[in-house]
Amino acid sequence: MSENPVITAVTDIPASPDRVWRELTDFAGYASWHPALRFVDVPESVATGTRLRAEVRTGNGNDGEYEFTVLHFEESRLLVWEAGIPGVLVGRHSFAVEPHDGGTRFTDSEEFSGSAAVNAVEPGRARLEKDYAGYGEALKARVGSG
Repeated sequence: MSENPVITAVTDIPASPDRVWRELTDFAGYASWHPALRFVDVPESVATGTRLRAEVRTGNGNDGEYEFTVLHFEESRLLVWEAGIPGVLVGRHSFAVEPHDGGTRFTDSEEFSGSAAVNAVEPGRARLEKDYAGYGEALKARVGSG
């Protein structure tokens, strides 16, 4: 068992990487497709260092409003944000968009660190993996064959 558990889901989407990226980074629009995230007070532009606030509703007892700090923003390719309580439980969440077989390969991955990471993630690993795969499928349904 890893000290820093990772949850990863890969979804192939029959749409261009630019189309997937536009939807992925339209934070104000998440409420229309993402089953767990609703961003609030969305800034006009997002770059490394931007802080995003979102309501998270997963039904796992950790629902609430969270602030994410964007650590990496590489247009049309990679978005990484982080949130949590340093030293206790921090999630570093990355979203990669890559051309693949005439469409897009979307990789949604989160690495958890801190003293509570293993106990917070491992008991619910199967559910988290299913949820993350569902987020990719929701994005796929949203962009269609764009």
